[in-house]
Amino acid sequence: MELGLFLSTHGVTNREEGDWWHQDQDVSEMRPVESAKLAERLGFHSVWMGDHVSLPEESPDSLTPIGGKMRRHYPPRSNILDGAVVMGAIASATSRIKMGPSVLIAPYRHPLSDARQFMTVDVLSGGRLIMGVGAGWMKEEFEALGHDFHNRRRSALEACIDVYDQAWREGVVTHHSDFYNFDNMGVFPLPARRPRPPIIVGATTKGTAPLIAQRTDGFIPLLTRPDHQPEDYLDVQDAIRIEAEKIGRDTRELANVAFCSFRISEADDEEATREPRWNLGGSAEQIISDIERYAACGYSVVALAPICPSRTYAEFQEQVEWLARDVMPEAKKIKPQGDWRVDL
Repeated sequence: MELGLFLSTHGVTNREEGDWWHQDQDVSEMRPVESAKLAERLGFHSVWMGDHVSLPEESPDSLTPIGGKMRRHYPPRSNILDGAVVMGAIASATSRIKMGPSVLIAPYRHPLSDARQFMTVDVLSGGRLIMGVGAGWMKEEFEALGHDFHNRRRSALEACIDVYDQAWREGVVTHHSDFYNFDNMGVFPLPARRPRPPIIVGATTKGTAPLIAQRTDGFIPLLTRPDHQPEDYLDVQDAIRIEAEKIGRDTRELANVAFCSFRISEADDEEATREPRWNLGGSAEQIISDIERYAACGYSVVALAPICPSRTYAEFQEQVEWLARDVMPEAKKIKPQGDWRVDL
């Protein structure tokens, strides 16, 4: 099992019973490049960044990405750094660690622009991009950017993936759909990673299974609430497997990445003693046991967002170093189960 780290480009996260959200954070405490260098030094597999363009001051019509009208997922006037720009800085400051958006809201922007921007990340990093994409959830943001939230977002996502795939494999793209129409458009140079960087889809429903199985390299669901369980999306994995079998695709070409929150603590802390214990919360031994369950469900990477109520980089660093020291060595010994891809 590999561990990834969700960086604080949108503010550090917090959680309570049934909910998970981003806390606003002073930009001086975010330190994404420093965080990525720390993650690389400690042996993390990858670093991940969220994606938004512009958030409304109020969002009464939007559901949170983890389902339901709960706490506002972002507070007003949140500090948010652009993920692609941050990845360019990380690429120049590191040499090994992989990086990706978790996830890029593909329908927000023209896919030729994104294909070039993220090709650049892959070139600058020497082939370390993992492209996480999704259909989006913030209604007000869609409308502000001139898009219809209700108009076939999943189909728009599929069109974007088609453009990325052509651009990164071949460099010349022709695409005709209800969303984009163009012929023989060039996006050069080709990415460093061949045949192209892996594309994984952020989703929580079986409706995305055909797209994942037919056009991409994996699945990255949100499992960030305290009550989320590793088994929550086995039905989606089953649907992906069925769709892959229909077209004769080996599931060993498709990865499962779990995006989770965590809080490591001493054994006598509330995180470790509450009943029921929260997902990936508690002592090192308890978190290792949770990671074993994720491996049993076919996940090969767990991308972890530290819970840091103080909103400081010091607490973020403490959580990350503690996890790396007491959990990562045992996690790396755990073998993911099932015939899924393990080499993102």
